[in-house]
Amino acid sequence: MKVDIHELVNYFSMLKFHIVNVRRGVIAPGGKCFGITTPPFSGLVFPLHGRARMFFNQVPYEMEQGKIFHFGPNMSLDKEVIGDAYWDYIVIQYELKAESDATQYYLCHYEVDARFSPRLHEILLQMYLQCAIPNQFIEQKAKKILFDVLNESLPATSNSNHENARTLVDQAMNFITTHYMNPVTIPKLAEHYGLKTKQFAYLFHKYTGVSPNEYLIDYRIHRAHELLCHSKCSVAEVSACVGYSDPYYFSRLFKKRTGFSPSILRNSKQTAISK
Repeated sequence: MKVDIHELVNYFSMLKFHIVNVRRGVIAPGGKCFGITTPPFSGLVFPLHGRARMFFNQVPYEMEQGKIFHFGPNMSLDKEVIGDAYWDYIVIQYELKAESDATQYYLCHYEVDARFSPRLHEILLQMYLQCAIPNQFIEQKAKKILFDVLNESLPATSNSNHENARTLVDQAMNFITTHYMNPVTIPKLAEHYGLKTKQFAYLFHKYTGVSPNEYLIDYRIHRAHELLCHSKCSVAEVSACVGYSDPYYFSRLFKKRTGFSPSILRNSKQTAISK
């Protein structure tokens, strides 16, 4: 089964998902592995070097640069390296966050013709390294890199059409991460870039997989978690530091996002430090 690269990009832009992990495999010539299954998640395979043949549910795929491959959860898997070169590849595993109208490809295996470039190779390795260290894994950053990967895989003519929009979204993300402690509103942010709110939100979601408001909240909660763990600031002080004037609203939001209240986290860290 084949899927168009533009369709794949649109699919992920609509999908509610999170990245489980990013793995890299390097297998020597002649390497084989039969009778195994894919993990309980769906995934994308990006060939970096060499060639291999993989069978998803007994359907063969010839894997090499210039293609992307998708597999579903718990599929039968056989694989073997073809030729004299090492088979080097990246696998991005993901799972759905909630029911969505865009799940038609989640359980399927298919291949996609894609553009391969030195920059794509660099972005994939960047994603692997960023996700390989658990305490440095940031969900939204990983998803942003995934959308960079997918957009870089578009044909050159299409890719050039996306360059300005991607640059704008990169600038907006940088603005959020440097001004998150201030009163930031999405309409004002859109106005700053000369766009209407809906147009700005559409572009931001297309290139990051989340809305600008979700990105702002997630980044604030991430920074708040760091401050609660590594500073002596009170909950009220942390709330103000990450852009929330009402500490009670901040506490409710923090618990909703993390599963525990900031005061519990703050007290547990203070207890650990005092021991």
